[in-house]
Amino acid sequence: MSELRVDNIVSQDGTAAPIYSKGLNIGAGVTLTNNGDFVVGGATSIAGNTQISGITTFSGASTFSAGASVNGDVTVTGALNVTGGGSFNTTGVGTFGTLNVSGATSFNDITGTIGTLVVTNDGTVGGALTVTGDLTVNGTTTTIDTVVTAVDSLAVDGEITTGGKPVATTGKAIAMSMVFGG
Repeated sequence: MSELRVDNIVSQDGTAAPIYSKGLNIGAGVTLTNNGDFVVGGATSIAGNTQISGITTFSGASTFSAGASVNGDVTVTGALNVTGGGSFNTTGVGTFGTLNVSGATSFNDITGTIGTLVVTNDGTVGGALTVTGDLTVNGTTTTIDTVVTAVDSLAVDGEITTGGKPVATTGKAIAMSMVFGG
């Protein structure tokens, strides 16, 4: 095997970067350092741990098959698809346009905003959930061990029943049902 020792490699005319038409192999245990922009025009596959510092932009589809840890802010301007389960952790602020979740997935320490959240399987909220807009439930709602501490206003369209019997909805009817048990 031969060895090439040089301080600088440029194109033949000296005005551009050389083209590695057969690829470039970096030996195991050796560090590749790039102090300028790093642009990849095709598919990139990285095996092993990768640490990236600074602002990183991913355009197009990006797949992290062994997990990804983010220490800092996360901004997703398109859709973020989390499939197959696992945990999504960020210690910074998360801002997501659309977050599509399928599989058993947990989200930890996310502070920020989600434009649209789509959950295709069951979901569990382990902490407080605050809904600042409308809440629409298309299905059965089951409430277990819940205490209602205050209701600012409640408007119900349609008939309310409990145990198959209609519930009183006007002042006099409520008072009579309380007195006579109807």
